[in-house]
Amino acid sequence: MMFRGRPLRKESRILDYRRLNDILVRNPNRGKILITRRSPFEVNAPNVYQIWITKVTHPNAVHPSKLHVIEQIVWDRLQDKKSDVVLDAVEYLMIENGVEPTLRFVGKIRDMAVMKNSDFYVTVSDGLDNRLLNVLRRIVE
Repeated sequence: MMFRGRPLRKESRILDYRRLNDILVRNPNRGKILITRRSPFEVNAPNVYQIWITKVTHPNAVHPSKLHVIEQIVWDRLQDKKSDVVLDAVEYLMIENGVEPTLRFVGKIRDMAVMKNSDFYVTVSDGLDNRLLNVLRRIVE
């Protein structure tokens, strides 16, 4: 299928959180920027730069309320290396920051990825209702 001369991707950019590892091991020659609640000890995939979202003080951690810090890290990493971006903490960020600020954040991260010709994925659980999932889908896809 084509839109304005460009092929539309049939693959969804919003995935079940249980498929995170599928995304991380896809195309192993390409880097991944992972924004996640999972601790650094839980992620063992090559070429993954992890941004750990937590309130725990740790050298590799970013507080969930510091969306601007996460944005800057993603932007800096996209400048250094061609990487795909994976947001694996959207529900947690909504709880900590509210729905609208989180959706604006998702839109900014998606735009950064598009500007650098990178793929952008968001993992979700069953915790999002259909209305919110549809809004998220409009932002991401």
